[in-house]
Amino acid sequence: MKVYNICEFCQQVFDYAEVEGPEGVVGLQGICEDCAAEMGFSEPALINRQHYYS
Repeated sequence: MKVYNICEFCQQVFDYAEVEGPEGVVGLQGICEDCAAEMGFSEPALINRQHYYS
């Protein structure tokens, strides 16, 4: 069986795998790296950033 990961936002397939089991295709929703980076999910939390002023 083929398992496809489909991005919830851009609707593109960003990963797939073949697993043992009955023949068929399964689609799983997720977020691709590009969309995650665009939304800031791959960035460290803002509260952990240090800011210096002079």
